[in-house]
Amino acid sequence: MPTVPGWTVITALLAPLLLIGGAGVAVTFQPRGFDQVSYSISELAAHGASHRWVMTLFILGSGLCLVLSAIGLRTVRMAGRLMLALSGVATIAVATFPDRWVDGRPAAVAVVNAHTVSSWLVFFAAALWPTFAANRTGPLRLRWGLLLSAVQLAPAGWRMMYDISGGELGQADYQGLAQRLLIGFEGLVLLVVVLLARRQVARRRVR
Repeated sequence: MPTVPGWTVITALLAPLLLIGGAGVAVTFQPRGFDQVSYSISELAAHGASHRWVMTLFILGSGLCLVLSAIGLRTVRMAGRLMLALSGVATIAVATFPDRWVDGRPAAVAVVNAHTVSSWLVFFAAALWPTFAANRTGPLRLRWGLLLSAVQLAPAGWRMMYDISGGELGQADYQGLAQRLLIGFEGLVLLVVVLLARRQVARRRVR
């Protein structure tokens, strides 16, 4: 049976921590302050942000950790691993195509661009990978994969519609908080699946 390397636990743990914790570090460089409850994490890496390279590095690191986690998670279906890797590549694209501040502060972009499309891919791929990864022999069964995907698809879909409408479908007062909670939940899902996969492999070796 394929193994799940120990370093996969580290990459799965780091993927959300680099984003959420990195935002906490990067916000200290903003001279006028930065409301993490209202503003998204990627706005700390946008053109116009102070020392934007700090958050850019954290985002790139998180994307790389997701790709490495997909490589190491060998006991789930390949389709799920590819979807997880897509989320990592899209995370890297978020940093590659940064947003822009307007008049010295973060501002919503009225048009859909490469940055917003990349952010959609991050959350949709992260939401769908548990369903695509589910199988009968691995740590994730289909019913749990479907449930986890459904929970994540609702906020991901709202974010996409919010961007398309230019903010007319809702208020952005808690956009940053919602994003961080979703990232934390997605990271927890990945870490739990990795730990269950390693435990499953260990049990089968004992037998």
